[in-house]
Amino acid sequence: MRIQATNTYFTGTYSILNSNNGSSFPYAMKVDGLGNFGNRKSLFNFGKVTITEHMVTAKYGTKITNGPRVQMQTAGSKKKEDWTEVSKEQLAEVKLPASFDKLKEQASYYYHGENISDYELVQTAVALGKMELPTDEESCNPGRAVWDAFEVLVRDQAAPKNSWSNTLYSEDGKYTFTKTESGRWQMHLIDDAAVGASLEDIANWMMSGTPNKNIETRYLNYLHTVDPDLYNVAMRIGSEVRTYGFMEDLHQQGILSDSQNQYDMSLLGMLFGKDADSMRMLLHGCKESGNFLELLDLYSPDGAKSLDKLREQQYKHGGIV
Repeated sequence: MRIQATNTYFTGTYSILNSNNGSSFPYAMKVDGLGNFGNRKSLFNFGKVTITEHMVTAKYGTKITNGPRVQMQTAGSKKKEDWTEVSKEQLAEVKLPASFDKLKEQASYYYHGENISDYELVQTAVALGKMELPTDEESCNPGRAVWDAFEVLVRDQAAPKNSWSNTLYSEDGKYTFTKTESGRWQMHLIDDAAVGASLEDIANWMMSGTPNKNIETRYLNYLHTVDPDLYNVAMRIGSEVRTYGFMEDLHQQGILSDSQNQYDMSLLGMLFGKDADSMRMLLHGCKESGNFLELLDLYSPDGAKSLDKLREQQYKHGGIV
C-alpha cells in the first residue's frame, strides 16, 4: 500500500462469501483504487474493477437457465386494431377465374396471423385494390398471382419495430425480412409455438444480464438469424446490465462508494437517455417484473457510441472504468 496524504492506495483481491443477511457474493473480485481511512461507508472512494469470465461463471453458474416467458407471441410492426381487414362479404364479391380453384386447397402463407388459403390471399389483395387480375383467362398465372398477393399484402407492408433496426416485420409478426451481404432481402417465418419462445422472450433473457452461455444456443442462433439487429442490441444491453450488477454487488458489500454507484448508474443510463436516478427506477422496475422489453424502445445508438468513446478515453488516460 502507498500512503498519499489522507488517501491510501489499495490493490488487492477481495472475496466475500454468502452471508446471513441474504446477500450473495460468491466470487473473487480485483479492485484498484483510492480509499480513505476516515471513510466508514466503503473501502474505496472510487475503484477500478476487473471483471473476468471466471467471475461471470461463479455468479451465474454453468446451467442453462434461459428465462421467463414475458410475451407469448412475437409482435408485428402494427397493432391488431390498426390492421386493414376485409369482410367475408367483400371477399365473396371477388370472382377469380376457374383456373384459380386449385388454390383453395393450398395455404402457402400467413396473413394477419392466419394460414389462409392461397385463393383467399389473392381475393384479399384484389378486394383491397392492391392488385388486379388479367381479364383474359389464358393470361392468368395462379402461382404468380399468389406471390404477387403476398408481396402487396405482407412484404410491402413490413416495417421495422424500432428506430435503430433495419429488420422488417410483417404486420402480424409472422415474418421478418433481413438483408443479406449481397443486398438481397431474405424472408424468415416466425413460429413461436414450434420454437417455444417469442423473439421478445429471447431478447428479454439476454437483456436481463443472463450470459449467453446460460441460454440455449438454438434460441440465440434463431434470434441472430431472423433479427440480427435485435440480437446485437439485446446482447449490448445485457452486457451493460450484467456489468452494473457486479458493480452494485460491490457497492452493497461496502467496497465501492455511493458516489461511484451513482456514477456507474449514470453510465448505464447513457444507453437510454436517462440520468442516474431515472435509470435506477427504470432498472428496478425491469428486475421486479422480469420484463426488460421497455429498454428496447429507449435504446440509443448515439448514447452507446458516447459510452464507448468515454470508456476508450478512460482506458487510454486512466480514470474510472
